[in-house]
Amino acid sequence: MKISLFRYLLFPLLCLQTALAWAQGGLDFEAIEIRTVQLEDNVHVLMGGPAQGNVLVLSGPDGILLVDSMYGPMHDKLVSAVRQFSDAPIRFVVNTHLHGDHTGGNDAMRAIGATIISQDNMRPRMAAIGGGNLPELTYSDSLTLHMNGEEVEIFWPEPAHTDHDSMIFLKRANILHIGDVPSNLRYPNIGIDDGGSVDGMTQAARRVLEIADADTRLIAGHLGPEVPFEEVRMQLDMFAEVSAAIQAMIDRGMSLEEVLAARPTAEFDAARAAGAITPERFTTLVYTDLSRRR
Repeated sequence: MKISLFRYLLFPLLCLQTALAWAQGGLDFEAIEIRTVQLEDNVHVLMGGPAQGNVLVLSGPDGILLVDSMYGPMHDKLVSAVRQFSDAPIRFVVNTHLHGDHTGGNDAMRAIGATIISQDNMRPRMAAIGGGNLPELTYSDSLTLHMNGEEVEIFWPEPAHTDHDSMIFLKRANILHIGDVPSNLRYPNIGIDDGGSVDGMTQAARRVLEIADADTRLIAGHLGPEVPFEEVRMQLDMFAEVSAAIQAMIDRGMSLEEVLAARPTAEFDAARAAGAITPERFTTLVYTDLSRRR
């Protein structure tokens, strides 16, 4: 497997309910336009702006595969964008994880004939939250689809951003969609309420480095759509330094308020503070995850 990585990533909210509520109150769906980026003759990325997941599209005579479905109110625009380059039926939607900016359109996609695919752990988590959009087809470690001349490998990098992340690799085109696993220079969200962890995100990013090469195009969960490979290493360095600093403070018995006041992310804030996850929020997520180990 090979890779290249994503330049920008705006991270979703911690759970589906919160994400959907934020979306309805904070996004003007009527005003949002989808930007289409063509990567290959039959591979496109549909981008609905920083607050929604990038949708990878594989099209051809065997039908269409989508990676993620954006928020529900974007369904008609998403389908219309697909129809600009293909009239084939939408057969599959693979969810990278449960957050609403990636799954909110699942039910609408199912209504037009698509099968929703996810890692095993996602379905019970979504069922517990309620509200529909459940996948029909789930897998444990990996699943391979053969369509449109592609070998599409869907695999679980083990718990990372959540405990049910999926990465999707188009082997012939050498394109990999890695969802919201961190790989850019902004502070990432950690789905601490959805099985995600600092260690898991670090391990998943390392796996990306292991399977990547300079020719692979890595598709961002948000913005981008591609990110330079070296930014993954830089993100890993940041993770290691910040988490070690926060762990040392926890070991000294410091409270969250004291850790926030110490500003353990200060060295990295100038490059990363513009993202949706503020330095304070990122510190809180790391502190919460590391504290529960005790």
